[in-house]
Amino acid sequence: MSRFAGKVAIVTGGAGGLGGATVRRLASEGARVVITDLARAAGEALARETGGLFLSHDVSSEAEWRTVVDRALEIAGRIDVLVNAAGIEGNIAEGGLETSYENYRNVLSVNLDGTFLGCMTVMRHMMAIGSGSIVNISSAVSFMASPSGLAYGISKAGVEQLTRTLAIVGARDGKQVRCNSVHPGVIRTRMTDSIVESYAAMTGASPAEAEAAICADIPFGARGEPEDVAAMIAFLASEDARYVTGSQFKVDGGWTVPSAG
Repeated sequence: MSRFAGKVAIVTGGAGGLGGATVRRLASEGARVVITDLARAAGEALARETGGLFLSHDVSSEAEWRTVVDRALEIAGRIDVLVNAAGIEGNIAEGGLETSYENYRNVLSVNLDGTFLGCMTVMRHMMAIGSGSIVNISSAVSFMASPSGLAYGISKAGVEQLTRTLAIVGARDGKQVRCNSVHPGVIRTRMTDSIVESYAAMTGASPAEAEAAICADIPFGARGEPEDVAAMIAFLASEDARYVTGSQFKVDGGWTVPSAG
């Protein structure tokens, strides 16, 4: 497929699990991808692999967002797609009333502030040309209470609200700048690897037992793969989703489906 031939995409957190899978998927379909991350070695290696461009980038910095956008426009002339995939879980040992303000602010600065800054900076360019697609990575936990991940849940719920609002803004005055959110469930990434490891350490369970316990409430019974999320992102970023905006898409193996038994 070449759905992104001639298109330019920015993917934040592009050296990570979900971000890296997204970079590879978009590049495989013809996109020129600007990969941003703080993990320089991994990002540069991925840029060589996919023919993209790597930029070191702290997404919580407004100044660095301006630099990234200016550099992308200088090299490629346009930005058609933005995927806000940069995210952190924070200190998972803290939860509920044990959540420190420092941890809360740290998580929100990356997950919510970083997404806000990316949308605001890139969307101005997209509105000027009248089109574009923004895909924000939220989480399945935005649909449920998450006492053990209080700061993370708040940040991802905020991303969902931001997405809804910017979808309306992007449709003003005949523009077609789309904004949608993707809500991964338990996906096989560094973040969920650490959750499985922490569970095993706390309970004395074996790695297999910890994996089974973490996945017990997922109807599919297993973690998803980063490529599962990347496929959804690619759909939303493409013209196949040209009439889709302001919507939330779960990739969670049925984890958040209410069940009576």
